[in-house]
Amino acid sequence: MLAGTVFFFLRILQIITLIPIWGILAWFVDKANDQGLTPPDTVLCLFVVAVLATVWALATLFLFHRSRFTDLWVAIVDICVFGVLIAGVVLLGRVAENTDCVNGWSSGGWLYWNGGVRVDRTCSMYKAAWGLGILNVLLFFATAVMAGMIWRRGRGATVGERRGRYW
Repeated sequence: MLAGTVFFFLRILQIITLIPIWGILAWFVDKANDQGLTPPDTVLCLFVVAVLATVWALATLFLFHRSRFTDLWVAIVDICVFGVLIAGVVLLGRVAENTDCVNGWSSGGWLYWNGGVRVDRTCSMYKAAWGLGILNVLLFFATAVMAGMIWRRGRGATVGERRGRYW
């Protein structure tokens, strides 16, 4: 029961954190299209993965309790999404990790109230998408483990016996 409840709440958290990723990266795709350029592969990779991961998370959230998906299948696909998210985060990380988004230090600290600090919008958006991507890597690994635990617990059911659902 606990594994199913944790799985459910982690799926909700995944959906909540995946939508801003593809929203942020869609802005970069639109910006590149407005300039007549092709969007960078680093942005497109994580964008496509985030959209597909959102669809998968929504489908399993609504259909997992109906026994349409087996628990082992959900665990396997979650591990695959976990791996592809790692690839997207690594590609976007090359852009995001070597940038300084904030200019304006003083001896007293930040100068937000003096207007001396300027924050680069595109840099901040890259880093936000990168950070949310890392969070989703961890979340998809956790849901794969939870689905595997649910599958392992229900493995002892006989053919004619109906397993109870988990939430």
